[in-house]
Amino acid sequence: MLFVVLGAPSVAGAAPTPGAPAKATPTSARPALALLSQTQWVPPGQVFDLHLGTAAPSVPTADLGLTVSVYPCLSSVSGFDQSLSGALGAPVSATSSPIHVAGLGEAPGGVDLPMPVVVGSGTSTPTASAPFTIHLQSEGGQCQSFPAGVFPVHLQLLDTRTNGVVGSFTTHLVVTDAPTDTLRLRVGVVLPVQVTQQATHDPSPVDLLARPSSALATPASAAIAATVGTVATIAAQHPTVPVTLQVSGQTVGLLGTTGHQATIAQLAQLAATPEAHQLTAAPFTSVDASALVGSGLSDELSLQVARGVDVVGAATGHPAAATSGLGPWITDDGLDAATVGALSTDGFRQLVLPTADVAGPPSAGSTTQPFTVAGTRGPSLVTMASDDDLAARFNADPGDPVLAAHQLVAELAQLYYERPNGIAPRAVMAVAPTSWTDDPAFVDALLGALDGSPIIQAATTSQVFASFPEPATCRSGCRLTGGAGTGGLPVAAIRTQRSRVNGFADSAVGVRSLAQQLGDLVLGGEAQTLRPAQQGAVIANAGAAVDAQVAQLAVEGDQSITLTASSGTVPVTVVSNAPYPVTAQLVLSSDKLLFPNGETSWSTPVTLIPHRSNVVYVRVRSRASGVFRLDVSLRSPDGSMRLVAGELSVRSTSSSVVGVVLTAAAVVVLAVWWVRTSRRRKAKARADEAADAARAAEVAQRAAAAARGGGGAATPSAVPVVGRDGST
Repeated sequence: MLFVVLGAPSVAGAAPTPGAPAKATPTSARPALALLSQTQWVPPGQVFDLHLGTAAPSVPTADLGLTVSVYPCLSSVSGFDQSLSGALGAPVSATSSPIHVAGLGEAPGGVDLPMPVVVGSGTSTPTASAPFTIHLQSEGGQCQSFPAGVFPVHLQLLDTRTNGVVGSFTTHLVVTDAPTDTLRLRVGVVLPVQVTQQATHDPSPVDLLARPSSALATPASAAIAATVGTVATIAAQHPTVPVTLQVSGQTVGLLGTTGHQATIAQLAQLAATPEAHQLTAAPFTSVDASALVGSGLSDELSLQVARGVDVVGAATGHPAAATSGLGPWITDDGLDAATVGALSTDGFRQLVLPTADVAGPPSAGSTTQPFTVAGTRGPSLVTMASDDDLAARFNADPGDPVLAAHQLVAELAQLYYERPNGIAPRAVMAVAPTSWTDDPAFVDALLGALDGSPIIQAATTSQVFASFPEPATCRSGCRLTGGAGTGGLPVAAIRTQRSRVNGFADSAVGVRSLAQQLGDLVLGGEAQTLRPAQQGAVIANAGAAVDAQVAQLAVEGDQSITLTASSGTVPVTVVSNAPYPVTAQLVLSSDKLLFPNGETSWSTPVTLIPHRSNVVYVRVRSRASGVFRLDVSLRSPDGSMRLVAGELSVRSTSSSVVGVVLTAAAVVVLAVWWVRTSRRRKAKARADEAADAARAAEVAQRAAAAARGGGGAATPSAVPVVGRDGST
């Protein structure tokens, strides 16, 4: 039979080349052509139905038309990628003229386009009311399983007045005649249940004191609604389709505080059916494990895991069983041996990571097989590589999530047809990337397409691993290509605030839940979905929340204490306005006081009673008189965190023993000096008087001798007088 294919009119009015879809004409308000739903698979001779959304405000509905071009079935996975990039070749079936949108059957939110599929010279039913019939030729260049296979279908929305293209997309027709006992391709779909929380801008101490979680901003209602809708879609609309969920503890806490208890109940319902749904031992918030380990924060990774398991387990009533390990750690980040060792130590026994981050992983064609990866410590982990192309489909078209979901399913079908009806199990892992956000429309389309598929079998991650009794041998040793790094984490701030939270937890032992809330803020600041600056802001708010708690304690320092003796008792008053008791170490120091231990510093354990001025009396001995400072600080029991600090003024008016002794010695020395000086003066005065008398006698003798020598009475004359200083 001779079959002639006519293409749709081009923008200029001439018939376009069928093999090259026309590009949309730029307009100020370009209308959209969206896929709302489609038939997941079609047996030969049945109808391929598309439910389309058309929105062209500038074009009347009567002037809108659709063209359809169907291309040969694909022979490889690389061919599937090319079909999405526009490399389609020549169509095997196409509309000869635009199908008027106004003439299509209306459906909620859009229109229906039913297209019977005819193989070769066969006929289809019904055909009378179908606006277009897809004819699949059996001759030339078809895939190995023809007529079964994956056929690209390109649609264009036209303004028939100008032949301008106002919207287009490429989806895929999956034709299958597989028997019911075919060995289907297993696919483990991994979806996050994750809402990222950023820091609140400048939260008040009052708010932080009343509710530490106010350090984090409540996400937009649309983000919460998407998560709520995703969980409801899985639990209510597709309860029997196996899927693996990575539920973050932070998101569970957010749902609980925003009135979404029904969603938590649905998560509990999913956790109660492990044969269909697997809730992994996910961290408290999505983190880059290699960044934490590479930054020396392995303990934080352990806390992320432990806290995430606790919160989700408590909320769902189905805690993760750690007796046989925590199951799989699933990531779209690269890992190094040190991180694998840390995960093994934390209890994980399985690992899922991107294909690009493993050199030479074993595979069966384009599908994966399990292998082992050894870390620097702990037992080896059984590992499977997730498909990078499948992960890319999650974010391929955020404006048309249903189309993106069906493109993912079509690629899975292409993977099946790579080696159809095999005798050995084949499997792939489709892991949503960290950048993907919950999308109910995407999930509904994806799970709906997998439900009852004759060639694809949905499975949980554990079920996929169980499909292979023994790990395969790696061609190149399955060397990890990921490297360690900090990922921009505020490492110093994380360590500081973790130490403070731990110190507070040791002090306020009666309010464990409060300490956990403060610790959760630190964990929230490690989320890889936050930029480094946003991580730093969350950590800073965590510190402010700790500050708000310790600000309820104060040392009364506006007092002066007087000691009238060399020793006495000093009252130290610490006021606690906290509603819980605080156990701490009271530390005192002063260079002028000696404490009970005989040193200038001293500490003692204290327990502060709530809402009271707590007085501790301390016996001290002054080393001097005067006014000096007494430093007071309250620290956590292990001394790692200073809770509060202050100082007292101490005045000592007493004389010390040393001072008395020194004063007495000074008096004795002064008295001895005075006596000895007085004696020397008196002795010198007597000596001077004796010398004066001797000199006077000598003068008198000389005068008498002179008188006798003159023979007569002596004539009085001047007699020299010698003073004590020798002068005359």
